[in-house]
Amino acid sequence: MATPLRILIVEDSEADAELLLRELRRGGYAPEFERVETHEGLDAALTRQPWDLIVSDYAMPHFNGLQALKCTQGKGLDIPFIIVSGSIGEDVAVAAMKAGAHDYLMKDNTARLLPAIERELREARMRQERRQAEETIHRLAYTDPVTGLPNRVRFRENVHQAIGEAKKHRHPLALLHMNLEHFREINDTLGHNGGDNLLQQVGMRLRSALFTPDVVARLGADEFGILLPQLAATDDVRHVILKLQNCLKAPFTIDGIPIAVEASIGVATMPEHADDADTLLQRADIAMYRAKQMASGYAVYTPKYDRRSPERLGLMSELRDAIEGDQLLLHFQPKVEIKSGRIVGTEALVRWQHPRHGLLPPDKFIVAAEQTGLIGPLTRWVLIDALTHCQRAHCQGIHLRVSVNLSARTLHDPQLPELIEEVLKITGAEPDRLTLEITESAIVLDPIRAKENLVALSRMGTWLSIDDFGTGYTSLASINHLPVNEIKIDKSFVLGMLATNSDAMIVRSVIDLGHNLGLRVVAEGVETKEMFDAVAALGCDEAQGYFISRPQECELLKSWFQTSSWKIGPAG
Repeated sequence: MATPLRILIVEDSEADAELLLRELRRGGYAPEFERVETHEGLDAALTRQPWDLIVSDYAMPHFNGLQALKCTQGKGLDIPFIIVSGSIGEDVAVAAMKAGAHDYLMKDNTARLLPAIERELREARMRQERRQAEETIHRLAYTDPVTGLPNRVRFRENVHQAIGEAKKHRHPLALLHMNLEHFREINDTLGHNGGDNLLQQVGMRLRSALFTPDVVARLGADEFGILLPQLAATDDVRHVILKLQNCLKAPFTIDGIPIAVEASIGVATMPEHADDADTLLQRADIAMYRAKQMASGYAVYTPKYDRRSPERLGLMSELRDAIEGDQLLLHFQPKVEIKSGRIVGTEALVRWQHPRHGLLPPDKFIVAAEQTGLIGPLTRWVLIDALTHCQRAHCQGIHLRVSVNLSARTLHDPQLPELIEEVLKITGAEPDRLTLEITESAIVLDPIRAKENLVALSRMGTWLSIDDFGTGYTSLASINHLPVNEIKIDKSFVLGMLATNSDAMIVRSVIDLGHNLGLRVVAEGVETKEMFDAVAALGCDEAQGYFISRPQECELLKSWFQTSSWKIGPAG
């Protein structure tokens, strides 16, 4: 059966067009075609319907192939475009290809026609599939699958952009953090489907209560965020809160059962309470918990509500002594190559053995380190300690890469390449034993500086990894321009892939597209054999998570190596 082909022929010779169509039919195609020979005719044809292929004569009395190409490009269309000519010179052909033509053919060389068309159609399909997959990843990564609202990642981006606009135009804004009361009990009683139904209805009511529905987001569980740009006056915010409370007053109906819903709302404003997205979100969250404690309906942030502030200040003052002293330690979590079952690397995770607070994870002090300028010394300590352990293991016949996370501030530091050179020299480690992990969000803060440092590090021979992929702002297309070796799928998608189709689609798409770009793909958060088997079936290269091993101190990890069923071998 002949293959349908919608072909637009830009040609002044009806006889030449018929020769082209005859060759296509001989090659097994059933062409649906239109012939045009003017700019106006081409413009109208491109508007009328989609085309699979455009074949254009190079020279016509009143029109030429380059003009036709420019017209097509001007409409933003990605259609395979082949130029044909009876006398095209090499210089003209090169110029056509540089302008964006996909191929050029001589009219007397029909043997190249069918292979060229088949190739360009195949590549066009691949480009379309890649675009669709990236669009799917982008949509799913930014959208809450239950309510269809923007998720926390998108909301944070919206807040960041709104703050930029507010600073530029010198106007305030407000942020609301809403928590539904007693949702857990409702979820336990009605089941997850009933709970999801309630969240969907709440989301719809919140959107309908506001003039701009895109300012509402689901932040997670039973929490919603509301962004109020150009609004911070107390009375105006109170008016919006009243509207939101009123829209929730009428009972919701779930499986015929009326459900009453109340909410606690926290308020933080810019510039009064913060002038960056993360701090504003945090302080709205603090205010929300205050409202919940007081059963007051809503509360506006004040520093006295932030019980963490004194503790945080104390940690900031103690962190320097911790770095210079003997209070920091590393835990290592193995990474396994799925196909071979080999342990190919470990990720170094810093901990603070605080004399009073016990073992502190990095989220308790990394922000403090960045704010106090201690992130540089902290990163240097982690790199040296991690590579020292790596070298010792290497001398014992355990050949693994070690991964170290870099903060945004460190990634953009002009001295980063010099720091890595210094650390490699001190430890005697080869550059390819070190993998540096950076997040998507860190890259977009200063993409030019980030790329400069990444290029320098890649030339040095270190491996580069994009961590938490899918939760930030980059696309695989932009990553293609960076000298990275691997991407790590954020564990939130891996943890959810067995439960939700959206997470499974993200995992599958990231793996496929990562491989198309020649990157290794690592699944984080692999906690069960079912998850391991699932990512293995999708062709993922490596896995990391509790199913393989929890993060462990170095000495415990050595014992684990001896008893583990996973094989130990050099990194691939």
